[in-house]
Amino acid sequence: MPVLRDILTRAAPTTALLGALAWTPTTRAGNVGLPRTPVQHKDEVCLTRVDRSVDPVVHLEYTIPSVDICLTPDEPADSRTHQFVAFCRDAPPESIPHWLSLADVQANIDSGYFDPAELKPNQIVEDTDYFADCWFPITTAAERRPITCEAARPGVDWDTSALAPGAYFVAGYTYEPTLNDWTPRRGVFRVHDGDLAAAPPAAAIFTHTVDVWYGDPVRLAACVDAMPGSTWRLEFAEMPDEPRLELDWQTLLPVAPVESTDFDIEFVLDDAHADVRLHVRLVVEDPEGRTTIAHMPTPGTVLMRKQTGVTGSGGDEPNDFDFCRDNPAADKLPDCGQPSEPETSGETPEDPADGCACSSTPSPGPGSLMALVLLACGRRRCRWA
Repeated sequence: MPVLRDILTRAAPTTALLGALAWTPTTRAGNVGLPRTPVQHKDEVCLTRVDRSVDPVVHLEYTIPSVDICLTPDEPADSRTHQFVAFCRDAPPESIPHWLSLADVQANIDSGYFDPAELKPNQIVEDTDYFADCWFPITTAAERRPITCEAARPGVDWDTSALAPGAYFVAGYTYEPTLNDWTPRRGVFRVHDGDLAAAPPAAAIFTHTVDVWYGDPVRLAACVDAMPGSTWRLEFAEMPDEPRLELDWQTLLPVAPVESTDFDIEFVLDDAHADVRLHVRLVVEDPEGRTTIAHMPTPGTVLMRKQTGVTGSGGDEPNDFDFCRDNPAADKLPDCGQPSEPETSGETPEDPADGCACSSTPSPGPGSLMALVLLACGRRRCRWA
């Protein structure tokens, strides 16, 4: 890939995903302003042990919030598809680069869909120090699936046979250049060969978001799978203006022994953190010095609001709606001869049977969650039931 390699050589050196990962193309593609359609993972659990001496294949179920197959004229033919990737290290979700591979970028450059002058360091998973040796396709680029219910219903089979024992995190990749997007699956997979002690520890924070009022406790559901004598601690960092991996991590809860696999963590933020969005991570170390780190699976995940006397949301609110299961018209494909963007009048399709809804404007929800919802919908296509 001489063109891309030359660009990366001339660019600033890649250093462990420390640079800003967000960027705005100077050539405005027709789909740039559209929210991306995420993978919606099903049957998530905090901890899954994968004993390869029994079966190395893990079946993953997922669904979609709406059908999304109508391309704008300046999108590649394989745009608006889903792929699944496993990572051996966890990171704040928004710090995963938009591009997965050098091949993806090169294909878009060769086809004229992407201006190589817009490429900056740390925008490709495969070319970052942090992720380069740590990503493993569950489905390949050639196996990317259209964003339809027919493609989603069979789920995905993940063969872990070639992986080293240890903790793995799964994410769905929405390929829609140039702003490809990621949807992490909650929970961790601890891959081993029948001897848990031989595998590094695994940990996960299962709670998506917490949005509480001043003085209310923050409650997190977590899990740790590690050998006896292991310890855990909780750390926090303020959410930066631009996504990056190098954050000023500080102790939130000090080191404590791991006493159970599944447990709840509760704490109260002090005044200095009111109205400040925080990243939170769980750090686990076993007696052999092996460490694993687990982040909350949504950007800007903890927020304590300064107002008093009103009850906050407390955290995740379940949504059992499954577009592919519960919508009778889920398999009705849109007429892509019509524009797939919302009308300029400001009205947006709301009928779930439409199948081509592109709205990033949510219907009213609980007031204490609205700020986080707007943040999420600014990055992804949201489904409102």
